[in-house]
Amino acid sequence: MVSSYIRMRCPVEEAMARYGRWIGRPELGPPRLVRERDKIDFALADGNWLGLAVYIYDSAPWTVLEELSGGLALRPATDWVTLAENGDLVYAGYNDTVPYAQLVEVEKGRLVRQFLEDEQDPSANVDLGRLPEEAGEPFEDWIQVMGWVEEDEEKLTPSEQGWLWIHRAD
Repeated sequence: MVSSYIRMRCPVEEAMARYGRWIGRPELGPPRLVRERDKIDFALADGNWLGLAVYIYDSAPWTVLEELSGGLALRPATDWVTLAENGDLVYAGYNDTVPYAQLVEVEKGRLVRQFLEDEQDPSANVDLGRLPEEAGEPFEDWIQVMGWVEEDEEKLTPSEQGWLWIHRAD
């Protein structure tokens, strides 16, 4: 399974404005309001991703940008801090086929946790900071981070509709 998302503690409009400035790639069109069940269909053409696609919805107090096509992983922590501005942000993702997991947490514009384990490229691995829930037992591997991501996702309330936004992938 593959899952990755950004969540920012701010209204949808602000999150979309920040993301639009931050992504730095031309959009293929303006964000489009779609039903959740149609998000993948509208992001594909002939079975291929149209570009860097995210599905954006409100899960108060967070705005969630669900990464549909991939392409956001492995960015440096400074990129996530920039996107957070002075607020709170989480980037979380995993791919159990690779195997790989990543977690970045920014609070009030300050990086508090960065974990990346990629078994295909161990030179990219990072383990900085700690979350309060790691006080007794810090993350040791990608499997523990994958479990954290799955638990975190369960706390989010997906919307029946959200904004599909696609930017050029190159």
